Amino acid sequence: MSADSGHFAYSQARLQARFGQAADPADLQRAHAARDLAGFLSAVRTTAQRRYTTRLAPGMDPHELERHLRYEWRALVDEVARWQPTPWQEAIRWMRWLPYLPALQKLTRGGRPPAWARADPVLGRIVALDPALRGAALAASPLQPFRLALEADAGDVTAAWLAHWRALWPAGNRHARALDLIARDVALLDAKLREAVGGDSRDLHRALSLRLLRTFRRHPLSPAAAVAYLGLEALGLLGLRGGVMRRAVVAPGPA
Repeated sequence: MSADSGHFAYSQARLQARFGQAADPADLQRAHAARDLAGFLSAVRTTAQRRYTTRLAPGMDPHELERHLRYEWRALVDEVARWQPTPWQEAIRWMRWLPYLPALQKLTRGGRPPAWARADPVLGRIVALDPALRGAALAASPLQPFRLALEADAGDVTAAWLAHWRALWPAGNRHARALDLIARDVALLDAKLREAVGGDSRDLHRALSLRLLRTFRRHPLSPAAAVAYLGLEALGLLGLRGGVMRRAVVAPGPA
């Protein structure tokens, strides 16, 4: 084992243990058969996804439900970042802002911020400002790397996220190729999702999931394993969010 690989041994052990506890697809399918939010949450809490539902309860406002899910994502990213060697922690921690990309992209087009953004602890004070002042407000927040994209006529928030992510990689690291492949897959998915607005994205997510799973298995003892694991969890959280929101905003009916 190389010295570099040894630095990731602790992280890999934690990732493998967590990966081995992944929710069984059959259990999740049974959960998605529930007609109301109470039944859905009860079923999910018998799976490994229960750790994301501790703050959720039937009767909550949909925006509150989503705010708690974003909190759980940030907590997960911070946890995985702490498992990494120190030089890689900030690069992993930058993944905590992925759920914010669609809202930030909407702001670049001069669109109205989504309603949930006004109550968000990070975006709230930014979207409350006049659009001309939002860039300066970003500069004083953890979202500062998005400022140029927000102020540009046709800013690309995903490209800004990827550029800053790459800038956080330690110089001369030997893991860049595996990480670049993940970055390419994310950018490709983003482009295809924009083309398929309003369409079914399940096939796109399924294809990305398979690529992330392959990366996780092929690149142990590297930051790529952590990134792939978080990508897989992010896709799982998207499914959980969909199940929660369908039952929170739509009258109970056939699942």
